[in-house]
Amino acid sequence: MTRGTVALCALVALVAGCIAPQAARRRALHAAPPSAILAALARREDATRGLRLSMTVRLAGTDHASPLPSPAYLAIDSTGAIRLQVLSAFGMTVLDLAIHGDSYTLDLPLRRQTTDGTIDLRTLTDPTVAVSDRMIVALALLFRPKARADACSGAAPATVACKVGPTLVARVTVDERLRPLREEYVRDDGSRLLVATYDDYRGDDPNASPGSLLIEDPASGASMAIRVQRVRRAAAPRS
Repeated sequence: MTRGTVALCALVALVAGCIAPQAARRRALHAAPPSAILAALARREDATRGLRLSMTVRLAGTDHASPLPSPAYLAIDSTGAIRLQVLSAFGMTVLDLAIHGDSYTLDLPLRRQTTDGTIDLRTLTDPTVAVSDRMIVALALLFRPKARADACSGAAPATVACKVGPTLVARVTVDERLRPLREEYVRDDGSRLLVATYDDYRGDDPNASPGSLLIEDPASGASMAIRVQRVRRAAAPRS
């Protein structure tokens, strides 16, 4: 598995933010005020802490496309640290990614390769940087709280735009229950760096996790389809 494949696998972590394979069903946009959307998104950001997800992932549009989905596991601890593991069809770990604050460790056990790196937002906006490095940085960015009144504003019906860097904006469109349907990371020049489409929400709970996610990297044409099989929370520590 190459680092390009690794990085795309890393995007599995979007699942925890609210989770979609086919394009999302079209839904009528509503007129919720930006303040209500931001409050709902902030609650969902808080709710990702302690999540444990079991899922399958399938890569497409690259030389390393997956003919079959692979099992994967995602965990987010109470501090926001991320752990992502992707397994082979035979249950062997092929990717182990850990992100703590501004640093990450990427381990490919079958290749006996371990890489340490730093999360630098400039990587995401530099077209000369490898897709793999941009993807790992994107994963960390997606879990950093961004739904703040001082950084966000209404951008369109049911959409807010949040400044996440000097030249980078996250545009989030929500459904009638204020759950994310689409999330785009856009440069000031309008070019898209990352697009996530969420679908298959279970029930009407505003805090429900979606069951599927489609992640697209416009620069490379690669995409990843994710199907969530189980969502649970870490057990509270015993007193």
